[in-house]
Amino acid sequence: MTAASIPFTGPADDTRRLHRDTREALRAAAGRTADLLRRSDEPAAPVPGLIWTTAETAAHMVGELRDYAQGLTRHTAGYMTHPNSPTESPSRMGAAVNARQLVEVPERDVRRLADLLEEAAEGYLAAAAAADESAAIQVANGLVLSPPEMTSLLLGEQVVHGLDIARAVGAKWHIDPHDALLVIPGALSVAPQYLRRSAALTRVSFELRIRGGNAYRMAVDHGSATVTTVTAACEKSDCVITADPVAFLLLGYGRISQWSPILRGRLRAGGRKPWKAMKFATMMSSP
Repeated sequence: MTAASIPFTGPADDTRRLHRDTREALRAAAGRTADLLRRSDEPAAPVPGLIWTTAETAAHMVGELRDYAQGLTRHTAGYMTHPNSPTESPSRMGAAVNARQLVEVPERDVRRLADLLEEAAEGYLAAAAAADESAAIQVANGLVLSPPEMTSLLLGEQVVHGLDIARAVGAKWHIDPHDALLVIPGALSVAPQYLRRSAALTRVSFELRIRGGNAYRMAVDHGSATVTTVTAACEKSDCVITADPVAFLLLGYGRISQWSPILRGRLRAGGRKPWKAMKFATMMSSP
């Protein structure tokens, strides 16, 4: 079987297939974020929905790129061992990582942060180009990721936090549907690890039809979840959600409520239990 004929059966596989495009999109998105920072002069502006200022948000983005690059570099150099079982959830561990990053990146001048962001993005991309794409690398919040998944999630950091900063300083920010389609497989590959405890008594399945992209099936069964690509052999899902990729991305990252995309026709529920769509957005904590 040739590499081109290998079937891709889940979102993690899609991140590998799309990795070259995602790397290029990450470089472009980091450049856009850096340009936004250089145009703004409000380092202390509070970011809506976050506890950070614009400068702190940018510092976090620099720290995240550096952390992931370090993980790749250490693995390529042979320093990484088998991943350890995390002691806490990625959300809880992520909060500690975020606090550490703000200490390790003390710069708060937004123009200097723009330079650091582009430098960190190039450092990550160089490490990603040299990495084994099938490697399993544990990152600081306990997630175990392949390099393509890492790149996908870092692209999500750029486009979503770029929006956060733009909202804080009153600037325009556009998320391209193509970028959203590159982020969604990475986000869905880690989504089961962000399942809320309230889902422990739930048994439900969703078919997620992302316009312009792949269709996935998420099955939640009493506290655990799996995400696969929809195939002809798949069991029918309880609820079918058809979504615009940007709306789905922002909903998943907790930046919008479900009502706005529903009213605009960018999110639609169907299947035998369409009312279950109301539960989908509340089952996972935001990354």
